[in-house]
Amino acid sequence: MLHHVLCQRPPTPALPSHIVEAIDKILIYQRHNRILIPANSIPLRTVIERKSKPSNAKKATIHVSLWRGDITTLTDITAVINAANSALLGCFQPGHKCIDNVLHSAAGPRLREEMNRIMKEQGHEEPVGRAKVTPAFNLPAKYIIHTVGPNIDRRSTTPSEEAKKQLASCYSACLDAAETLPLDVNGRLSIAFCCISTGLFAFPKAMAAKIAVRTVIQWCEVHPDTPITDIIFDVFTEEDLNFYSQELDDLEKTVANASATTVPKRLTNIVPPKGIESARQWIQEADYLIISAGAGLSASDGLDYTSSSLFAKHYPALLKHGLNRLYDTIGFSSWPSAAVKWGYFFTHANLILQWPKSTLYRSLLDLAERFGETRYFVRTSNADGLFAANGFPERRIATPQGQYRYLQCYAKCRPDAVFPFADYLEKTLPHIDPETCAITDESLIPHCEFCGTELTICVRGGSYFNGGPFEEQEDAWYDFLEEIESNTDDKSVVILELGVGINTPSVLRWPNENLTENSDGKVKLVRVGLGPSACAPFELVECGRVAVIDGDIGTAVGLLTA
Repeated sequence: MLHHVLCQRPPTPALPSHIVEAIDKILIYQRHNRILIPANSIPLRTVIERKSKPSNAKKATIHVSLWRGDITTLTDITAVINAANSALLGCFQPGHKCIDNVLHSAAGPRLREEMNRIMKEQGHEEPVGRAKVTPAFNLPAKYIIHTVGPNIDRRSTTPSEEAKKQLASCYSACLDAAETLPLDVNGRLSIAFCCISTGLFAFPKAMAAKIAVRTVIQWCEVHPDTPITDIIFDVFTEEDLNFYSQELDDLEKTVANASATTVPKRLTNIVPPKGIESARQWIQEADYLIISAGAGLSASDGLDYTSSSLFAKHYPALLKHGLNRLYDTIGFSSWPSAAVKWGYFFTHANLILQWPKSTLYRSLLDLAERFGETRYFVRTSNADGLFAANGFPERRIATPQGQYRYLQCYAKCRPDAVFPFADYLEKTLPHIDPETCAITDESLIPHCEFCGTELTICVRGGSYFNGGPFEEQEDAWYDFLEEIESNTDDKSVVILELGVGINTPSVLRWPNENLTENSDGKVKLVRVGLGPSACAPFELVECGRVAVIDGDIGTAVGLLTA
């Protein structure tokens, strides 16, 4: 809510100083809870040799790296690039997921005040292809370099030559501006580029990547005396990652080491959040462990319901129906036919069934087994069954939202009208047309053997949900809760909450907070998530009952279990 309000607030009248100080305190608190990425921990991808003068032979080569991650988590970096609009005051629409919003949100209101001062002095909008420098305020970086890229008419088939030159000018201007900044204590000057103009400004991504890489390389070759030592291309999507990888692969001066030509999903040399030591100690000293997991855990393991690339890879036939992410299928009612709907259900069930085991779940299982089987329990809103698939005993797992492994009668005609999905998979999969994702033999669409009603996935989506298959799990969960609540006088409990979002907080999030708040300090909560899902009530954090870790779950689990 704070970020939304600040996003919409104009720079004038200025906020009172005590309000600004309070906001800064909150933003610094949030930064301290984040997993930060040192710029020098990102693997080298390409080097640019310095030429033209004998004196340059003693200078280090310019390092070029490629990374997919959150630019606001980069630390030990001189400057990050902001793709701004011509007003240079930020984006005033909270719903826009643009880099301008992201950076202003993390930097705080003093950034908008500074930009307003600069623009008042300038007296006109910022031209395309220029650059201006400001402090980064509450960001881990030291400075922000702001540039305005070309805004492309979405109706045009390709950018004009003028627009291409303007985009190239953005990169050159940012590099020119970066040269004016001081070196760090190690004598380095590092900058991170975002993808300029490829979001709302609609510059084609492949072409933009080509212009970005080639402009930066050419600029460095023309400026061999530059103090810049490190350049990072920071991308947000897998699609952009592929475009930049291809452009860098085409360069002649690539590093021969194979490990340097890959982009790791997780980095090892990171800056842990402030609360990691407390969280690790709580886990080590606890008598009981609760693993409370939401969709963020599955996403960290690759089964990301917000990923357009995952959906396009496994369900290309559904793109024409306006479906772009797995989340889009939840509650979707505009299927062209029952055959297509069930083609998707069967394809998705098979994908989950074949999902590979992972080191992330292995680490969680190793952690749980330290407590002994009767001293831990998993409660998850995920219906994918990945805990059981990775070796967790089903008797220690509760899935109150259901599981994909079952089909149920939509009419809920009787309590036992529930059927294992696997019984239908083997005979139906060969009859799914990959071009349409439709079942070619509609007699294979499953119906209730008791009343003839069409079946549906046994997950909570309305009053039709049949929770019968999960009652035994729920009973075991509440027995476990009763046991730990009766023993908290001399025993301690830690809740390891992983990727629990805010869409359905009554399932896991609020119960976790209530259990922590009402335990007289015997229950500690370690909340791991990204952004809003990593927020927690200040009073519980300040009294030492909650530790927050804002960052990749796999990285966080590695830190907590090391």
